[in-house]
Amino acid sequence: MKNSDCVSGTSTSNATINWPTEDWQTSTPESQGMDSESLVELLSFYRENKLNIHSMLIIRNGNIGLDAYFYPFTPGGTVHDVASVTKSITSVLIGIAIDQGSIESVEQPLLSYFPERTIANLDANKEKITIENLLTMTSGFSCGYQPGEKEHNEMFTSENWVQFVLDLPMARGPGEEYAYCSGNSHLLSAILTKATGMSLLDFAQKYLFAPLGINEVIWPADPQGITRGWGDLHLHPRDLAKIGYLYLNNGLWEGKQLLNAEWVEKSTQTQVDRAVKTNTFIRPGRDYGYAWHVVSEGPFSGMYYAAGRGGQSLTVLPDANIVTVITGGENELLEYDGEKVGEFILSISDQALPKNPEGNENLQQKTEAITAAPSLQHIYLPEIAQVISGEIFVLDENFLNFKTISLRFNGQEEAEVRFSMIDPTSGKFNQLVAPILTQLAAPMRLDGIYTIVPGRFGLSTGITGNWDTNGDFLLTIDEMADINVFELRMSFEADKVTIVLNEKTGLIVNETFEGVRQN
Repeated sequence: MKNSDCVSGTSTSNATINWPTEDWQTSTPESQGMDSESLVELLSFYRENKLNIHSMLIIRNGNIGLDAYFYPFTPGGTVHDVASVTKSITSVLIGIAIDQGSIESVEQPLLSYFPERTIANLDANKEKITIENLLTMTSGFSCGYQPGEKEHNEMFTSENWVQFVLDLPMARGPGEEYAYCSGNSHLLSAILTKATGMSLLDFAQKYLFAPLGINEVIWPADPQGITRGWGDLHLHPRDLAKIGYLYLNNGLWEGKQLLNAEWVEKSTQTQVDRAVKTNTFIRPGRDYGYAWHVVSEGPFSGMYYAAGRGGQSLTVLPDANIVTVITGGENELLEYDGEKVGEFILSISDQALPKNPEGNENLQQKTEAITAAPSLQHIYLPEIAQVISGEIFVLDENFLNFKTISLRFNGQEEAEVRFSMIDPTSGKFNQLVAPILTQLAAPMRLDGIYTIVPGRFGLSTGITGNWDTNGDFLLTIDEMADINVFELRMSFEADKVTIVLNEKTGLIVNETFEGVRQN
């Protein structure tokens, strides 16, 4: 896209910037060079292909052109887990701490912040790790070199997360190779706490969130109280967009430099050419800055973004003066967002488009329609439903910590599901999903519509189920704002159940376990 003083181009004058501290201004898409009918087509694509997108926000020149939410989400709803977008926010806060002098520079050695600790696998390479290596995912720790990032799960279930990462053996020298390791970002949180005497959350509340007008936040900590620098930050989409807007304006907010412009520039420039410094294939031009993904080639060169599991993204296109936020619960969203949203971005005009009241009305109707529940599914009840109705099945050890499960079918349209959980104090309890449900008995519709029950962090979880024509029962537990979508396919016999568990973002794939009927 070309710059235009009329519509696009990075904001340069504080007097002309619409600061969204209290709330964002809105405008018609056409006034910002965007076509309403193209936005209708974009939203229709996601709905018709049944992609698990939760929200889409497009801002241009400080004005909201699109703010869309998909069932079961509604405008102005809950905060949403932004997953590894958190890493980029941690980078922002490290920059602020450097501005304030609490951290001297990115060249500071990692281990200088932990002199009191006894660290395993200590060698010359580990002693050379710097803050910059943590920011660029080039620490050299034996972490992130294999798919699935198993070290993250091991860290999560360890007694002391910071110590776990510090104790990791070295696989490479610092700076030699890129490897995506969440532990790096958690160490940044620990460093900031050491340097400032404040948790990452408290520091963010005072120096980032409050100045931006961000009031509602969830950001949990590890067992020692160190804020999770790698993930699990929950924000409203409109609030997440404020952080993108801060970067779009080079760290300036309402006339005050909240963050050094040089830090913004360095963070969003190529620090690591991932196509060269990685052991897995990455397309050329998809580089890494200071915990920001950077596009250095092609039509989107100059764009940078934060990305997280399940399709979370915060994207900034400086040349077009655009910020976008997408939330979801499906990894395929990242691929489709790049393709479909990218196509739309390329179609945006440098000039305001003619007024289009009919298109505006169509877009309004579409944004309202996608918040509604989808068409009801046909309800099918096989004979086995009555055979196992009300029976309790004792389950093998499983990822979700379920000890027993029972389904009761009260008729054609509704059922009840009951769980019991493994004792959290036992060694078998999986802390990764501890627990996904706080209500262990719930009514459940059989037509594809969610029953809403309490979930983690006080947020909502949706439950639904249906029988397929093969006689299997498919139970869906959608954590919604907490991203995870667990699907349990249950094959029943009179005295036995076989369950295949999947999670739509890839957290768990085809875990199979069994259960036997309780006598």
